[in-house]
Amino acid sequence: MAVLEIPELEAQLLLIRARSNLYLQQSFVDLARALGQDVPPSEYQLVEGTAPGAPPPMAEDLVAQAVQNRPELSDLRLRYQAAQKFETAERDLKRPNVNLIAVGGALPYLDQNPRVAPEGYEGVAVNVEIPIFNGHLFSAREKAARYESLAANQRLRDLQQQVEHDVRAAWLTANTAYQRIPVTVELVNEARLAQDLAQGRYDLGLASIVEVTQAQLNLTQAQIENVGAQYDYQSAYAALQYTIGALR
Repeated sequence: MAVLEIPELEAQLLLIRARSNLYLQQSFVDLARALGQDVPPSEYQLVEGTAPGAPPPMAEDLVAQAVQNRPELSDLRLRYQAAQKFETAERDLKRPNVNLIAVGGALPYLDQNPRVAPEGYEGVAVNVEIPIFNGHLFSAREKAARYESLAANQRLRDLQQQVEHDVRAAWLTANTAYQRIPVTVELVNEARLAQDLAQGRYDLGLASIVEVTQAQLNLTQAQIENVGAQYDYQSAYAALQYTIGALR
C-alpha cells in the first residue's frame, strides 16, 4: 500500500518546496515592495483572485489604449508640446518689437495764462526696436530650440514604438498562455479516465499495481500542468494590463 502513495508524496514535496522559508520570505518581501511597505509583516493572508477573461482577439486596440494611457508617453508628449511652443517663442524674438507710450495729466494750480503753462498736457510715443545687429543671438537661440524640439519628438517616437512592441509581445504571451488552459484541462480529464481504467483493471486482477501507480502519477502531473498553465496566464494577463496602462 505504500507504493500507492508515491503521487501524493510527490505533491507533498512540491508543496514543501513552495512553502520553504527562503522562498516564502522572498515572496513576502517582493509583495511588500510592490505594495510600498517598508517592513513586511511576518505573513500575508492570501486569497484567491478572480480569474481573468480571455485576451482580446486583436492587439491593435490594446496598442491604441497603451499609447493613450501610458503615463510616460503622456509625459514625453507634453514635453514635446512645450518644446514646440518654446521654439515658436524663440523664433518670434527676431520680429520687430513695438512699444506704445502714452502720458497725460493736468496742472490746476498754475497760472491760468496759457502762455505760462497749459492747464493739461498729453503725449503719445511709439518705439520700434528692430533686432539686426546682435551677433545672430536670436537665430542661434531659435536653432537650439528647434533641435531640442526635434530631440523631444524623437524620444517620443522611440518610446511609443517600444510601448507598441511591448504590448504586442505581451499580447502574444498572454494569448499563448490562455490557449494552454483548455489543453491542460483535457489532459487532466484523460489522465483521470486513465486512472479509473487502471484502477478498474487492477480490481479485476488484469493489471499490476505499477500500472495504477503510474496512472496516479500521470494524473498528478496533469493537474500540476493545469495549475501552472492557469498561473502563467494570470501572470501574462497582469503583464499585459501593465503594458497598456490599465493598472493604477
